[in-house]
Formats: sequence, structure tokens, C-alpha cells
Amino acid sequence: MAEIQWPREIWAAQSDPDDANGRHVFSVHATIPRFEGDSERDCAFHRYVDGDIVDSADRYRREMLTALRARAEAAEAECDRLRAEVDQLREGARRYRWLRSRDLKTIHTGGVFAGKTPENIALNLEDLDRAIDFASHHEDRSDG
Repeated sequence: MAEIQWPREIWAAQSDPDDANGRHVFSVHATIPRFEGDSERDCAFHRYVDGDIVDSADRYRREMLTALRARAEAAEAECDRLRAEVDQLREGARRYRWLRSRDLKTIHTGGVFAGKTPENIALNLEDLDRAIDFASHHEDRSDG
């Protein structure tokens, strides 16, 4: 059975202001006289909103607000996760920039450096970049 679609608002007017019985004309549209001399509709209509409609609209707005808050919280959590990931990537990049800029004499004077074996040579700058790219490219091919 199909659900009844109730009107969102009702327009009502007292058809005869002198009517002691309080009879009204009701319409789902803002009503105007249909023809000249239409005494039934030639009166001041007032808009009434069904209370259930107001409750439904209020419930809908609350549910939408709850859903939007949940989406905002999920987006904020994703932003926090991405910020943490960016911080980790920045720290890795900082470490690499530091290692890449090491003096080639570090192998003789001691300290941290990047090197290549079995040649036992220190690498920095573009040479280090090329060595890492070459080694990672070959490792990727052997893993796959």
C-alpha cells in the first residue's frame, strides 16, 4: 500500500464571516476566487502548517546535522592522518637531504655517510641519487 502524501500546508478561510457554525473552506494551495462573485473563495485565506510537517522537518534537519557532523569528524580525522603522514615524509626527506649533502671525506674522517660496496666509495649529491635510483629499480624488478 502506498504511503499517503499529506500536504505540507493548508490554507483555510471562513466562507462567511457571519457564519455562527464556523464553517471553513480548506485548500492545499493559496486560494483565490475561481470566478467573479465566487463567494466561497472571495475571502481572506490564512496559511496553516500541519504540526506533523513541522516535526518532520525538524527531525529531518536534526538528522542532516548529525550526518554532516559525522562527515566533518571523518574529514577531520583524515586530515589528521594526512598531516601525520606528511610529517613523516618531511622527516624522511630531511634525513635524506642531510645524508645527500655529506662531504665525501667523511669516509676517511669518520661519521655517517652513504657508500657503495664493494668499491668502498662514499656517495653524495647526484651520484647518491643515481645509485639509489638504480638499486631501487633493480630491487623492484627482482621482487616482481
